[in-house]
Amino acid sequence: MKYLIGLMLTFAFLFLSAQEEGFSRPDIPGEVMVDVGFNSWSVTPDTLDRKGWASKSIGIYYSKRYEISNKFSFYPGIGLGLEKMGFESSVSLIDSGDYFMNLPFFGITKNKLAFTYLDVPVEFRYHPWGTQDGEGLFVSVGGMLGIKMGAHTKWKYDEGNGVKRIKESGKFNLENFRYGYQVRFGFKGVHLFYKKYLSDAFKEPIQGASPTMKTIGINVTGF
Repeated sequence: MKYLIGLMLTFAFLFLSAQEEGFSRPDIPGEVMVDVGFNSWSVTPDTLDRKGWASKSIGIYYSKRYEISNKFSFYPGIGLGLEKMGFESSVSLIDSGDYFMNLPFFGITKNKLAFTYLDVPVEFRYHPWGTQDGEGLFVSVGGMLGIKMGAHTKWKYDEGNGVKRIKESGKFNLENFRYGYQVRFGFKGVHLFYKKYLSDAFKEPIQGASPTMKTIGINVTGF
């Protein structure tokens, strides 16, 4: 996750530098959108205490603008949603049998579930002041559909002779498909977004809880 954030910031720096030096962006039929935000669940199972700052999301999408009128436009896209849920406790998910396990480690410093979806987002944008090139103030609403590409857990803990890391891949009871809606508001290449997934995060309830996921964050567009 931290490497993707670094890559995004590097792209942004190069883009702005090119603009200052008089170079123009290559004329490609679309744009790259990068969403960076924080995840949360609608309800949290008792034994999975979510760690707020460790629950992050990065979405990297290719999107193309279709002008409907001077004030309305349509944006279909495709890309990857890289999600992470961090946990405060020493309880984690396993891939088979019971969905919970108490980690047999002391001094746990990282306990997370990470998963990736291939997403197809669409949105309709309204430009109250009008637009000629997809720029300016806008507000948008749209939907999202995704298919799960993979998932893994990662634990890091202190041991007597140093720091140990364990990573395990699996299904972890996660839904194979997800869908929801999104709302965006911003100006030109920077805006805020809110995503709400209507599908359950897990196939089977965990301790009677069937959480859905939501994400709030900021977007940079125009690479």
